[in-house]
Amino acid sequence: MDLSGTAAYHGSSYSHRSSSKGGDYRGELDKAFLCALSAAPDGDPDGYQFLDRPDVERFNAELRAYGDLLDEHGVDVAMETSAHPNAAYSADAYLGVGGDLYLSRMASAVRRAEEPERFAFVHERGYDPIVPFGGGEYFEISNAVPSREGLVLGVGQRGTETAARQLASVVDIDTTIVRTSDHVQHLMGALRPLPDGRAAIRPAHIEDTGKLESCYDGFLVFEETEEVVRKQAMNVTIAADETILMPNDTPNTESKLAAQYDVETTSVEEIRKGAGGLACLTGRVD
Repeated sequence: MDLSGTAAYHGSSYSHRSSSKGGDYRGELDKAFLCALSAAPDGDPDGYQFLDRPDVERFNAELRAYGDLLDEHGVDVAMETSAHPNAAYSADAYLGVGGDLYLSRMASAVRRAEEPERFAFVHERGYDPIVPFGGGEYFEISNAVPSREGLVLGVGQRGTETAARQLASVVDIDTTIVRTSDHVQHLMGALRPLPDGRAAIRPAHIEDTGKLESCYDGFLVFEETEEVVRKQAMNVTIAADETILMPNDTPNTESKLAAQYDVETTSVEEIRKGAGGLACLTGRVD
């Protein structure tokens, strides 16, 4: 289960960008942006931070099925398209807080090319986005995870501490900053809010877990199993009606969650080829 050699998990092909390019906060999701792929990516998947080359038709079919599922459970969904493969993982780009929409500054050289498209997409929908990060800093929004009354912000390979503090200074909610290991892409990969105020957690990948005790009403601990590491089983979304949306082929994790929450599943077989899951697809607008 060692993925540390891949670019998706910060192996030798991963490169950081070298320059810039221009109250109550719930875990439930009401409005989301999704992004389909407009073309099949070329070249070595490691070059665009995927684990394997995706079949675009299947990838988009899984994405749209997930969008339909979000809609069925009360989430307002807007769909964009991009030729940049990683743009499909919209959670890295968007954060809606208190009526404001924040955009990330991507960490890698590969992903910085997505940023102009993101600006154009949100402007077309009437948003005036905010990028609170100074030059030389970067922070991908999947490092911002909802807590009971605010956000937990992750510092690691894809988010600097200065950038996390810059975001914390502009959002009018409580924030807590923790460090993540290099073996997860973002804090989202190790911490997910649950409908009852608790959080699902992979404690091996978060330093200073004691800081989180005041952020949640307890924890559901996940071990480093094949389902969690490779199949993105903990990469779940809480829909507007508090249903947990998750992969359809992780039976142990599904049983663990279904014993306590309403759960619905969908296929992520092709989506996983980009080292992401359902939560990664989901640009959180509200």
